[in-house]
Amino acid sequence: MEDNTMGSDLTLGGGGQQDGRGGWLARPSKDQRALQARAERDRTNLLYEAQKQEFTEALRLRLTQNVMYDISDVVGLAEQLAAGNPYLAVELHKVVQEFARQSGRDVRNFGNGLGI
Repeated sequence: MEDNTMGSDLTLGGGGQQDGRGGWLARPSKDQRALQARAERDRTNLLYEAQKQEFTEALRLRLTQNVMYDISDVVGLAEQLAAGNPYLAVELHKVVQEFARQSGRDVRNFGNGLGI
Protein backbone atom coordinates (compact mmCIF):
# COMPACT_ATOMS: atom_id res chain seq x y z
CA MET A 1 0.00 0.00 0.00
CA GLU A 2 1.28 3.45 -0.89
CA ASP A 3 1.85 6.15 1.72
CA ASN A 4 0.01 9.32 0.71
CA THR A 5 0.68 11.38 3.84
CA MET A 6 3.50 13.31 2.18
CA GLY A 7 5.20 14.46 5.36
CA SER A 8 2.10 15.22 7.36
CA ASP A 9 3.79 14.11 10.60
CA LEU A 10 3.64 17.21 12.75
CA THR A 11 5.86 17.61 15.76
CA LEU A 12 4.84 20.26 18.23
CA GLY A 13 7.39 21.86 20.51
CA GLY A 14 7.38 21.14 24.22
CA GLY A 15 7.16 17.35 23.94
CA GLY A 16 3.38 17.17 24.22
CA GLN A 17 1.68 13.85 24.87
CA GLN A 18 -1.11 12.22 22.93
CA ASP A 19 -4.25 11.17 24.75
CA GLY A 20 -4.73 7.79 23.08
CA ARG A 21 -7.42 9.05 20.67
CA GLY A 22 -4.91 10.91 18.57
CA GLY A 23 -5.50 14.26 20.28
CA TRP A 24 -2.94 16.24 22.21
CA LEU A 25 -3.04 16.62 25.98
CA ALA A 26 -2.66 20.07 27.44
CA ARG A 27 0.46 20.75 29.48
CA PRO A 28 -0.29 20.55 33.23
CA SER A 29 -0.86 23.94 34.84
CA LYS A 30 1.49 25.36 37.46
CA ASP A 31 -0.99 24.40 40.18
CA GLN A 32 -1.27 20.85 38.86
CA ARG A 33 2.52 20.51 38.71
CA ALA A 34 2.80 21.85 42.26
CA LEU A 35 0.14 19.38 43.42
CA GLN A 36 1.95 16.51 41.70
CA ALA A 37 5.27 17.57 43.27
CA ARG A 38 3.64 17.77 46.71
CA ALA A 39 2.03 14.34 46.28
CA GLU A 40 5.42 12.89 45.30
CA ARG A 41 7.10 14.52 48.33
CA ASP A 42 4.37 13.22 50.63
CA ARG A 43 4.72 9.72 49.20
CA THR A 44 8.50 9.85 49.61
CA ASN A 45 8.15 11.08 53.21
CA LEU A 46 5.68 8.32 54.07
CA LEU A 47 7.99 5.72 52.58
CA TYR A 48 10.94 7.14 54.52
CA GLU A 49 8.98 7.13 57.80
CA ALA A 50 7.84 3.54 57.22
CA GLN A 51 11.40 2.40 56.51
CA LYS A 52 12.69 4.27 59.55
CA GLN A 53 10.06 2.67 61.77
CA GLU A 54 10.84 -0.78 60.37
CA PHE A 55 14.57 -0.24 60.99
CA THR A 56 13.93 1.03 64.54
CA GLU A 57 11.80 -2.01 65.34
CA ALA A 58 14.49 -4.34 63.99
CA LEU A 59 17.05 -2.62 66.21
CA ARG A 60 14.73 -2.82 69.20
CA LEU A 61 14.21 -6.55 68.59
CA ARG A 62 17.97 -7.10 68.37
CA LEU A 63 18.50 -5.06 71.54
CA THR A 64 15.83 -7.08 73.35
CA GLN A 65 17.44 -10.36 72.33
CA ASN A 66 20.86 -9.17 73.44
CA VAL A 67 19.46 -7.94 76.78
CA MET A 68 17.83 -11.33 77.40
CA TYR A 69 21.19 -13.05 76.86
CA ASP A 70 22.91 -10.52 79.12
CA ILE A 71 20.39 -11.06 81.93
CA SER A 72 20.79 -14.81 81.58
CA ASP A 73 24.57 -14.41 81.84
CA VAL A 74 24.27 -12.17 84.92
CA VAL A 75 21.95 -14.70 86.62
CA GLY A 76 24.43 -17.50 85.91
CA LEU A 77 27.33 -15.42 87.20
CA ALA A 78 25.40 -14.55 90.37
CA GLU A 79 24.70 -18.23 90.98
CA GLN A 80 28.39 -19.05 90.55
CA LEU A 81 29.50 -16.25 92.86
CA ALA A 82 26.97 -17.17 95.55
CA ALA A 83 28.23 -20.77 95.52
CA GLY A 84 25.54 -21.90 97.96
CA ASN A 85 25.96 -18.98 100.39
CA PRO A 86 22.37 -17.89 101.16
CA TYR A 87 23.31 -14.37 102.33
CA LEU A 88 25.41 -13.72 99.24
CA ALA A 89 22.68 -15.20 97.01
CA VAL A 90 20.10 -12.73 98.44
CA GLU A 91 22.41 -9.76 97.92
CA LEU A 92 23.37 -10.81 94.40
CA HIS A 93 19.69 -11.39 93.61
CA LYS A 94 19.09 -7.68 94.35
CA VAL A 95 21.83 -6.76 91.88
CA VAL A 96 20.38 -9.08 89.23
CA GLN A 97 16.89 -7.61 89.73
CA GLU A 98 18.15 -4.06 89.34
CA PHE A 99 20.13 -5.03 86.24
CA ALA A 100 17.02 -6.63 84.72
CA ARG A 101 14.85 -3.59 85.61
CA GLN A 102 17.30 -1.12 84.12
CA SER A 103 17.79 -3.25 81.02
CA GLY A 104 14.02 -3.34 80.51
CA ARG A 105 13.87 0.45 80.83
CA ASP A 106 16.68 0.79 78.31
CA VAL A 107 14.79 -1.33 75.78
CA ARG A 108 11.52 0.55 76.34
CA ASN A 109 13.21 3.94 76.07
CA PHE A 110 15.33 3.01 73.06
CA GLY A 111 15.22 5.80 70.52
CA ASN A 112 13.33 8.30 72.68
CA GLY A 113 14.80 11.75 72.30
CA LEU A 114 17.04 10.70 69.43
CA GLY A 115 14.58 11.37 66.64
CA ILE A 116 14.41 7.66 65.90
